[in-house]
Amino acid sequence: MSILKIQDFLSSSQKIYPVYLFAGEESYLLDVCLGKIANLFVVDNLNKEVFYAAESSAEDVLNAIQTIPLLSDKKVIIVKGVDEMKGSDAERLSDYLSNVIKTSNLVLLYHGNYKKEAVLKRKELLNKCIVSKNCVLVDCRKQYENEVKEFIKNEFNKRGKTISYDVILKIIDENGVDLLNVVNEIEKLSLFVGVDKKNITQEDLEKISGYTKEVNIYTLASNIEERELKKSLFVLEKLLEQGEEPIVILSIIFQTVRKMLNAKSMLEEQNMSVPEIASVLKIHNFYTEHFFVNLKKHSINTLKESLNVILKADMAIKTGSGDVTLALEEIVLFICT
Repeated sequence: MSILKIQDFLSSSQKIYPVYLFAGEESYLLDVCLGKIANLFVVDNLNKEVFYAAESSAEDVLNAIQTIPLLSDKKVIIVKGVDEMKGSDAERLSDYLSNVIKTSNLVLLYHGNYKKEAVLKRKELLNKCIVSKNCVLVDCRKQYENEVKEFIKNEFNKRGKTISYDVILKIIDENGVDLLNVVNEIEKLSLFVGVDKKNITQEDLEKISGYTKEVNIYTLASNIEERELKKSLFVLEKLLEQGEEPIVILSIIFQTVRKMLNAKSMLEEQNMSVPEIASVLKIHNFYTEHFFVNLKKHSINTLKESLNVILKADMAIKTGSGDVTLALEEIVLFICT
């Protein structure tokens, strides 16, 4: 089976495959593919198991596959983070492709650019899946700007609304091509205009497009987690222009860094699992995977040093001994570069 485009996978009523591999950098598309799998295989929780490749072995996964379904014809085994799987485990799963079990469906999620995979055994797993008659690989790469334009148009059409080309460009300008951010903006706009209004205008967008303190505070935290320097500085400037108190902004930055540092410490020093950390830090299930993907962009040492930089800025702000704007900008620069 060759690599399948995301559009073809979502639009087709294709035959069922024993193994699915969803691979690419676009986390929103990975979630969408999982949603389609849930519709393809309607099974209860007794017949669905989720593994994280960094914390589970191939034997764990294969044992689950070989277990007979309970009061059902099928069971679904989902393995997240295949991009972090050990080479030996990838090799074991590669062997499974040629000798699948009909009562189980295996779903693999590879979050990253699979075409640049450097680990030989993981690369072999990817290549075997591409040529295997038992597996389908669905490409969930980051979308190009022209594809995101069409995506935005179609999403509004699904909601019974139209949108001008200029507004589409503005949405991309403010949110980039990350589909999760774009979808959030589409949902906000659709809720804002209500059911009766069918045409989305520039005025509608300007009223809710992130230029409120509440939205910008959330956006700043999100951009810092993603290490998006340009966006973080832009939002910081907007907050200061709106008259937001510097100490409030600093508090949000501190909370963001502390959450990441706690998660990093639990992951690397305490060997806690992703679900355990998410539960302790109260990270919503919908954002768990997105949060831990961003967490990889930060080192534990830099996060610790960031707290010292925040402490110095806190003293400068409270004592009036330094340029407040400059102090906040320096913090963002330190964390994001």
